[in-house]
Amino acid sequence: MENKDKSLNEKARSGVAWSALERFGQQGCAFAVQIVLARLLAPEQFGLIAMVAVFIAISNVLIDAGFSRALIQRKELTDLDVTSVFYFNLLIAILLAIFLYTVAPEIAQFYDSDELISIVRVLSIGLIFSGLGAVHKAKLSREMRFKRLFFVSFPATLVGGTVGIVLALNGYGVWALVAQSLLMKFITTVLLWMHTGWRPSLAFDYNCIREMFPYGSRLAVSGVLDTAFSNLYVLVIGKVFTPIEVGLFQRARSFQQLPVQNVQSIIGRVAFPLFSSIQDDPARMKRGLRKAILLVSLLVLPGMALLSAIAEPMILLLIGEQWQAAVPLLKLLCVVGALYPLHAMNLNLLAAIGRSDLFLRLEIIKKVLIVLNIAITYRYGVQAMICGMIITSIIALVLNTYYTKKFVDYGVGEQLVDMSRLIVVSLAIWGIAMLCVSALSDAHGYALLASTASGAVILLVGMRWFGSAIQDEMVKVLKRLPFGGSVAKLIFK
Repeated sequence: MENKDKSLNEKARSGVAWSALERFGQQGCAFAVQIVLARLLAPEQFGLIAMVAVFIAISNVLIDAGFSRALIQRKELTDLDVTSVFYFNLLIAILLAIFLYTVAPEIAQFYDSDELISIVRVLSIGLIFSGLGAVHKAKLSREMRFKRLFFVSFPATLVGGTVGIVLALNGYGVWALVAQSLLMKFITTVLLWMHTGWRPSLAFDYNCIREMFPYGSRLAVSGVLDTAFSNLYVLVIGKVFTPIEVGLFQRARSFQQLPVQNVQSIIGRVAFPLFSSIQDDPARMKRGLRKAILLVSLLVLPGMALLSAIAEPMILLLIGEQWQAAVPLLKLLCVVGALYPLHAMNLNLLAAIGRSDLFLRLEIIKKVLIVLNIAITYRYGVQAMICGMIITSIIALVLNTYYTKKFVDYGVGEQLVDMSRLIVVSLAIWGIAMLCVSALSDAHGYALLASTASGAVILLVGMRWFGSAIQDEMVKVLKRLPFGGSVAKLIFK
């Protein structure tokens, strides 16, 4: 058992390290591209893309979430299973692309913007690329070959972003964003085929799909609900207000999601196949979940505290005064972001043990809460809607951890106790950063530097307080990266 745990830990650390490099490399590049595009394009043009994105995102979830995750979770996997899912995903992708192309006029009519017709129809082509690459991505994730994923996502983001910037500079407006998205998906699919080396045969077995359908379909429905309702705010804002408000909300949310979703993706992509491999051992799952929650919270909580404090100088310095109205939105969204990884990690455990029925049940309950929040708050403006998001997020966390307590005896109380010191440190980071921003209100660059530096010092001092366990885990993860050993020695020794 000890040797198994050691081997599993080594595999997890390597997976986290390369997953981190892949996500932060790709997203760092994407962030730089978005900063440049935000200076070249108006909030209204980003708003148009955001209004359409909900339909594209839901379609991508139907392609990726259900059967792709079923391939990762399945204990025994044959090539016939993989090939059957490939053809099934591709069929779904083609049908969804045709459907979006057909209903594009209705989407444009809903928002009262004829310009959206052609945007929806062109973006729908990207769904076919997603269908062609979904299984290849699932195979790399199942085998925890995140190093390969790095050499897929980073080049795709770099090339797509460069083309988008060139088009924006030449006055193509919103179409620069459309071309960027489509080209990224195409390059990603091509590189996935190159790096996996897997090719589908001509075989197809309906029984393979039928066996995975109960698990995969529930996850797909859960994913659709989650994506639809996380974008419901954009849908309502676009309908009730204007594309400008949509652009401001989406820009604030993109800043918040950059650290949150990337950290969660890094840990979650490793945790899901890892938990799936030990799904019959609750004690080991609890130890793994505790480590995962502490690690993800160590990266997210201080990050959200700092981001909330530096929201104004960061936005004004990076993308300009035309986006200043996004500052209060970002400050509120940081509270929601601090809780998100806890939701995701607890749900990961349910998916890993095969309880997609409970996963779906929780998603439905939480979506009812979101509808109630929007119904109550939309008439009071976007900030009121985000305050409602904070309340519903807290309630959802209690619901998510109910089954974690039941299956591995690790409920919300014990999780919060484990995180208590980190919460104190994060509040200290927020307080000191706010003082720096206030003292240097006329010098945005210096305010950012002083806030970030003081936050880093507080976090490093705080890690000594956390104890050696989480610090040792961080060192072991860092050592899996190129030059990571030197970085770990510099920071922790």
